[in-house]
Amino acid sequence: MELTDYVRIARRSWRLILAAVLTVVALAALLTALTPREYRSTAQLFVSTAGGDSVSDLAQGGSFTQRQVATYADIATTPIVLDKVVAELGLDESAGSLAGRVSAVVPPNTVLIDVAVVDDDPVEAAQVANSVAAEFAETLQELERVDASGESPVKATVVKPATAPQSPASPSPLRNLALATVLGLLLGAGLAVLRDLLDTNVRGESDIHRVTDEPVIGAIAFDKDAEDHPLVIEIDPHSHRSEAFRSLRTNLFYLSPDEPARTLLITSTVPNEGKSTTSVNLALTMAETGARVCLIEGDLRRPRMLEYMGLESAAGLTDVLVGRVDVEDVLQPHVSNLHVLGCGPIPPNPSELLGSAAMERLLERLSKDYDYVVIDAPPVLAVTDAAVLSTLADGTIVVVGVGVVKRDTLSRAIAALERVDANVLGVVLNRLPVKGPDAYAYDYQSYRPGVEIEGRGRRARSKASRRRSELAQTQE
Repeated sequence: MELTDYVRIARRSWRLILAAVLTVVALAALLTALTPREYRSTAQLFVSTAGGDSVSDLAQGGSFTQRQVATYADIATTPIVLDKVVAELGLDESAGSLAGRVSAVVPPNTVLIDVAVVDDDPVEAAQVANSVAAEFAETLQELERVDASGESPVKATVVKPATAPQSPASPSPLRNLALATVLGLLLGAGLAVLRDLLDTNVRGESDIHRVTDEPVIGAIAFDKDAEDHPLVIEIDPHSHRSEAFRSLRTNLFYLSPDEPARTLLITSTVPNEGKSTTSVNLALTMAETGARVCLIEGDLRRPRMLEYMGLESAAGLTDVLVGRVDVEDVLQPHVSNLHVLGCGPIPPNPSELLGSAAMERLLERLSKDYDYVVIDAPPVLAVTDAAVLSTLADGTIVVVGVGVVKRDTLSRAIAALERVDANVLGVVLNRLPVKGPDAYAYDYQSYRPGVEIEGRGRRARSKASRRRSELAQTQE
């Protein structure tokens, strides 16, 4: 995976990463609040040797002390010192238990010893630290005394008595929350990568490239109102989706300018990916250029195209294929340069009819009378109709619904078309999100005309807008 892949994953799963960070930080804050407070108090001692008569004696004494001071520090946590501290302060614990709360550290390149004591009571921590320091100083002199009557050449002096700390040494809220934030980010990133690896749905163009080498020739943004008003070219000809369909049309024109595909089959992998709305809007954009276009409802099992367009469905393609009527009798004009051939009665044998010689002759005739023939076909994996029709069309376009189809399913659909030697022109991404890493949104607002163009099938106003209008009329 490249850096751009990780950035894409982070943008896709930023909510998951944020949730992981907040969860870990909340747990850390809870544990910090429940953890008992501990206070640390430190007393500092200076270790010295008896002075000599010359500079050489002083230097030797200093070197001796610096070599021995680490050993002296270890004595501070031994029972020989702590037993006296327990007895002096009357502590309700043993010397071994107290040793777990006492530490002696020698700062580098010094003859100082820092004796620290941890306790849940700051005052008691200071008392114990001062007592340990005092007992340590006496014990050191006893250990280093040459004879019972002589004086010790080594002396430990308390230079900084311990005081009661004002704030606890642990837990540290700032440190805990910082570590929790880092841990949450790592956990969230790991979950995001795992989610991306386990998520097999097609989310964007990058997922298409992981499945097939076929080019992405179109990208249509998601519109929650598309099901109620599918003909966006007529409803809002200057919207983002309308411009996306025009871009698809342009890409098709320039795929092979010398030998353009004039008979186009529009299909998908599974139902509900938007193939029918893509077929209709593509045909409308082609007719806008002045080209004569024939739109055929090739889905003989679940036809919906004529319902979108508001045309009659009593007679159509099936009647023509069985020789009941002539194609000229059932072609319905929709807009200038666009004629529609509906499904007609649903037959018991759709695959046989679509793969018949009559269908081949019909397409040959229509390709002579029209500049482009667009066929709305069933999904590839649902039935075999699309594979059959793809052998008769000049080119096949696969509509991929983002979030609807899985990568392995799309791969099987492409493979099914390739097995019958279909000429797959490319893939059209539909239902792309308008926000996020896979967003498809361009600012066409500055290019919209000042006066809205009235078109057939205009999108209905919202209920709130209608209520405001009715209220204004009532007040007048």
